[in-house]
Amino acid sequence: MAYTIIEVERATNIPSRKIRFWLDKGLFPFVERDENGVRYFAKSDIVWVEWVDCLRSCSMSIDDIKHYIKLTMGGIETAKERKELLERHFDLLNKELEILHIARKKMKMKIALYNEMIKTGIDYLNPNNTTYQWSLDSKGRAK
Repeated sequence: MAYTIIEVERATNIPSRKIRFWLDKGLFPFVERDENGVRYFAKSDIVWVEWVDCLRSCSMSIDDIKHYIKLTMGGIETAKERKELLERHFDLLNKELEILHIARKKMKMKIALYNEMIKTGIDYLNPNNTTYQWSLDSKGRAK
């Protein structure tokens, strides 16, 4: 069975404009067109659309995805290189997660400080306040 872009959008919840953009960038060289230029996706193409969406959500560049797809079309001989490409991006993803984890901890501490400020009525973050210097105890309360 063949699917139009709109049907792929409905099946994947990926906006058709995004799919069209990726098509224009050459990310789906295997998608066929009919005599009127309408693109039709096979069931296996829909899996690729979802995979490309995953790679983009992991900040993989269009060029890297194009390279990956080209390698994939090269068969088993390219499996090692494809795996290495994914491993590099997996490492980058882990670094991004680490940065987000640190930011999350800082945000949590700041929220705890605001809770304490609201509770005490003292604005520890206002530079005009004489009690501007602050720290948190083990329970996240201002000391």
